[in-house]
Amino acid sequence: MWHDYSLYFEIFSHHAPLSISNRETLAELQQAPRRFKKGSVIKNHSLNAKYLLAIQDGWACSCRVTEEGKRQIIDLYLPGDIVGLRDYHTGGRFDEVTMLTDGLVIPMHKSQLDQAMQKDHSLVNAMLAATMHQCNIMADRLNNLISHDATTRLAYFILELHARLNFSRSEMRDLTIPLSQQVIGDLLGMTNVHVCRCLSQLEAKGLLTRDKDSRNIRLLDYPALLTLAGFHTAYLHSCSRTRQRAATASKSH
Repeated sequence: MWHDYSLYFEIFSHHAPLSISNRETLAELQQAPRRFKKGSVIKNHSLNAKYLLAIQDGWACSCRVTEEGKRQIIDLYLPGDIVGLRDYHTGGRFDEVTMLTDGLVIPMHKSQLDQAMQKDHSLVNAMLAATMHQCNIMADRLNNLISHDATTRLAYFILELHARLNFSRSEMRDLTIPLSQQVIGDLLGMTNVHVCRCLSQLEAKGLLTRDKDSRNIRLLDYPALLTLAGFHTAYLHSCSRTRQRAATASKSH
């Protein structure tokens, strides 16, 4: 049965120790998965505002519209991310979240999670840790945007995605990025032409190789990319260690 498995437990236990009882609680609270097509809005101020949305499959982005009417991409959500943590409490600003690919999303009503957290503070700790993890990623990306030139910004972004997708398998050197160069440019403050040019520069330096549409990338010189981008993965490695502790804690309950 679907409710034997909890994606929320899998995500939260990456960040803080949780018990088997916590897993059962989260499995009961999560709702049936929903499929969304590419381009579908899955959350805004009037849609799913009272829900967290865990991304089981697919990529999504949060956006704001400027006064000039231009879309501004704020963040990316990958498989294993939870939409709605940073605006969890009412009164916060709701960004519009749109699927960038087809995807599978698992909702959880916030009021029900609130009740569970009142009974067990380990769930509070896990949710806060997961929220801080998302905030750390955004803060590091912002620092990258204001501190580096375009090629370095793109190198950092590729390493960020690699770490987020493979943080438990750091030896993996291949990644698939199902994003258009326009979306990448919007996120990094570059034109799609500039994104293409910077990818070519990284390829010419022997740091990576890519297929024709730049969706599949192989990192050829990982240490050199880390040095170029000044990329640090301490918080991701910390999550990996925490997940190991969480697995041990679950077995003891």
